[in-house]
Amino acid sequence: MLKTAAHAAFLPGEAFEGVGPRPPLDGSYSMRRMRLPTGVTMAFTYRPGSGLPVLFLTANRTTRRIFDFVLAELDLPNPVLAPDYRGLGESDAPPGSLFRLEEHREDLVALTRALGWTRFAVVGQATGGTLALMLATRLPEGVVAVAAGDPAIGLRDDVFALFLDQVERHDRGFSTRAEALAETPFREAWSDAVAAHWLDTALMPCPDGRLRWRYDVAGITETQRALTADFWGDIAVAQPTLLFGGENCTVIGEAAMRRAQAAIPQARLEVLGGANHRLTQDNPAGFAALVRDFLAKECAGVAF
Repeated sequence: MLKTAAHAAFLPGEAFEGVGPRPPLDGSYSMRRMRLPTGVTMAFTYRPGSGLPVLFLTANRTTRRIFDFVLAELDLPNPVLAPDYRGLGESDAPPGSLFRLEEHREDLVALTRALGWTRFAVVGQATGGTLALMLATRLPEGVVAVAAGDPAIGLRDDVFALFLDQVERHDRGFSTRAEALAETPFREAWSDAVAAHWLDTALMPCPDGRLRWRYDVAGITETQRALTADFWGDIAVAQPTLLFGGENCTVIGEAAMRRAQAAIPQARLEVLGGANHRLTQDNPAGFAALVRDFLAKECAGVAF
């Protein structure tokens, strides 16, 4: 059985209230933060448990809170961790920070080591899917299984150009929540509950009276630019892997998913029905079902 020591009584770091009026949808989760050796004070959603820990990795420009609906659907008994990357959400960025994928990966290595995790599974969406593959390459004995939704490697030029245009517009801020929602990309499949949750957790009021997204603009741009490089040659994933994409995805196309499967021949390839690129928000129940089935099959002896 793949198992770590039970974490039922362990709450890492320090508690904090988290953003706005939105606690986790599942009250068994708590908001924590911890200063890491990399210099980042990282915010994360955490629940203790027993069995194999599971790390959830968010997309660029979003926060860990996009997993709230998925985690409520999964109801895992295992230790679960969902962090904000440096300069994103409620995690800080030390002065002079770099925001390359390597910095994000090493923050995650430092965080899992601080929690005492020696073996764990990783689930990621978009940039989180890319980082999940990078983490599995970096820690071949530590990462037991990988589920990567819409991993972004060699991102198309038109997608990056659209990203830059959106970030420039959004940096001016929004006068209302309705305006912010209208400017949110790939939101067409969201329920009203998901949309309200997004606005409550991703927006912050600024001194000029405008609303802005919770991210460091230069940081997310550096991260996104890194995703345009074709670094499949640096990815070496031997672990059981699930690759999946949105049925209606306009960002990561079929050719990119075929390239990913060619690089990871043991991977299962699945489609998340009704989803564009915001997989956890477009179809949280379907996302949870894919992940639950994969982990149950690949992490033998661990209840999911």
